Amino acid sequence: MSDMLEETQTSTEPADHAGLPQHRAEHDVESDWADDAQDNAAAFALVDDDPEPLVVNGEPEGASIKFVRTGATTGQRYLMAKVEIPPGSGPPLHLHTLTDEWFYAPEGGIVMLMGTKKYRDLDQPPDVSGRDTIRMIPMKKGSLVFGPRNHIHGFLNVTDKTVVVQLVWTPDVPGESLLDYFTSIAKPILPGVKGALNNPIVQLKAVSEAREYGMMFSTDFWSYAEKVEEGAAPFGKNLPGLIKLFKSAEGS
Repeated sequence: MSDMLEETQTSTEPADHAGLPQHRAEHDVESDWADDAQDNAAAFALVDDDPEPLVVNGEPEGASIKFVRTGATTGQRYLMAKVEIPPGSGPPLHLHTLTDEWFYAPEGGIVMLMGTKKYRDLDQPPDVSGRDTIRMIPMKKGSLVFGPRNHIHGFLNVTDKTVVVQLVWTPDVPGESLLDYFTSIAKPILPGVKGALNNPIVQLKAVSEAREYGMMFSTDFWSYAEKVEEGAAPFGKNLPGLIKLFKSAEGS
């Protein structure tokens, strides 16, 4: 598995359309984007949800997280969740030191936030070792973005309705699994029963327990961000790495 993970981390693609000639017609660019969206959807179609996914719900304005695949059924290769993001909401800037992550927006409506500096030391967070320039990446319907470990990221629902984001973390190892993290800070509940992910006490717990799972959370946007600029995803989408990851877990 280590060889596969190494390739997943290093085989990133250039940002979508980064090298397009300036004279290309707008409809050609839109056609390329549509082809990309189809390819991304086909990759996620390779994976079936577990028969009894675990759900962590928030209050009416909080996110609902459905863990549709876990390390128990993927050979510890990845964890996948479908997250409902209310309007104007999204996680604060944060980073993972133990996992790489993909962000898939089947409905669009999401602005991805991604830094380019590496932060490997939990004792040297960005507000201590130096803040980063945060890239703002609008995600159209069907967009996919790759976020390697040790890089600041976050995202925001910029629409007036709840949208779904699909997240994939790799690997998903017992003792370090983000599934354990989420189930620790917010007790799993039955469908239709309101939880408390957006409760201030739970939010404090989320920040304080993050370190145990190799994460750092900002308490204020500008504590991690020096400035913000719009642009392409700095690490592309790494679709080949995602497909290889999915196929490596088949039969687990």
